Amino acid sequence: MAEDTPTRGGARPRPASPARQPRGSGADTGWAVTGTMISGMAVWGGAGWLLDRWWDITVFFPVGIIFGMAVAIYLVVKRFGAIDPAPRRQNGDTPAGRRSQPGKVTRTQKGRR
Repeated sequence: MAEDTPTRGGARPRPASPARQPRGSGADTGWAVTGTMISGMAVWGGAGWLLDRWWDITVFFPVGIIFGMAVAIYLVVKRFGAIDPAPRRQNGDTPAGRRSQPGKVTRTQKGRR
């Protein structure tokens, strides 16, 4: 039992693979996205506002806000990933899973199809 614990001050062995951190709840993700978006606009909009005040023009503040939003969207997609695409249906399948028959005209309760 004493052999399993490292000596005091000794190095601990590293695990073979890094531990994956859990994603967290949906509320945590939502707050992280909201905070990233607001801080991106605030930081780059603030930098644009400072440039506007320094050079006495009014173009960098809106550009900074738009640039900050674009960078924040990029960071959110990079960190949390894009939405997975919907699974593709095979050619000719209906949403219910039955094969459609485009050449066949059948009668329904309300008339022709």
